[in-house]
Amino acid sequence: MTLTLSQRKQVLLAMLGPASGGPPADLIAQMDEGDWLAVDGMASQHRLGPWLHHRLKRHGDGGPVPEPIAERWRAAYRDGAFGALTAQAALVRLAAAFADTGVPMVSLKGGQLAFFAYPEPALRPMRDLDILVSPDDLMPALNAMAAAGCTVPTDREAAVARALNGDKHLDPIALPDCDRYIELHHRIAEPGLPCIDTVAILGKARSAMIGGQAVPYPSPEHMLGHLVLHAAYNHRFDCGPLALVDIAVLAGSETFDLPAFVALARDGGWLHGAQLLLALVEKHVAQTGIDIGQADVPETILAEAETLILQDFDQRAQVLLATQGARDGMAATVLGRLKKGLGTRPEEGRLRWIASRTARTLRQGSDARSVEEAAAGARLARWLRDT
Repeated sequence: MTLTLSQRKQVLLAMLGPASGGPPADLIAQMDEGDWLAVDGMASQHRLGPWLHHRLKRHGDGGPVPEPIAERWRAAYRDGAFGALTAQAALVRLAAAFADTGVPMVSLKGGQLAFFAYPEPALRPMRDLDILVSPDDLMPALNAMAAAGCTVPTDREAAVARALNGDKHLDPIALPDCDRYIELHHRIAEPGLPCIDTVAILGKARSAMIGGQAVPYPSPEHMLGHLVLHAAYNHRFDCGPLALVDIAVLAGSETFDLPAFVALARDGGWLHGAQLLLALVEKHVAQTGIDIGQADVPETILAEAETLILQDFDQRAQVLLATQGARDGMAATVLGRLKKGLGTRPEEGRLRWIASRTARTLRQGSDARSVEEAAAGARLARWLRDT
């Protein structure tokens, strides 16, 4: 490979949309097979293949992409088309079941974006479907899901209690007929993080038809807010650049009440997160037609977010460890991990496990890329908190 990691990230981000004018020609000219494979690896990890195929086919973005790479993106698009069919089947079945039992719900994230915002559903891969209901409706929602063919928990009361005690959703629930998992949410952000009230989201929901079934989804302002909260606060940007494409296509397909959105974000304490994400979208994907002051985001903060937006999924645990080590000291981090895991170990072999766990924690927490991304995350978190 001839490019640095940051240069490979730059090439991939420049392929997302017209905002940057495409990857720099000098970098494309330097790329060897290893560089292209690394870019493709990042694209695959972040589920960008279908979108990159779309951009390459329709707009020629990316320059002379090697044919084996382009073929992998075509294959990802074909897989996305099949995946969209199973996602639609699951969403239609769930919406019908919830309507039959009188449980208000909305479809979040990909379940709205794929079918109502993207040019084609195949362009927005979905690992699962996210459904939001009122906390008071979790039990009847589980009953509706069981009627729809979901493999709901045997002890439904315990599952609901666990979700309400410090989580935003129940453990993923399988819908075997559609080969899908469903996350049943009662809030859109983890407790303790900025959020939008669930009752408010349900109260302003609207519906559109899919497969002859009305499917409720959030208002434009609530959906944009959800994407901001998910990427900037729940995930600290480690959810990848698909979040930027999501916001770009949402902005291109909706009309927003901007004063209402700004008031919602300011009152909720997440206006600066919204500004940062819109600045990233307009730098790397496309203009949004939205102005909430994103031009004022410092370049240094944009750079920190760019470091994190293509974070290696396999290293996220290591980044967390590095962050904890920087904040609490590596000794305290090691002791914390040992204390957490020791109670689950049988007495025999504990000394060997302690030695192994200590060595692994020190190794993971000092990985160079993880330390760099952890430092960027810490600085970004301070900016989001202090502004």
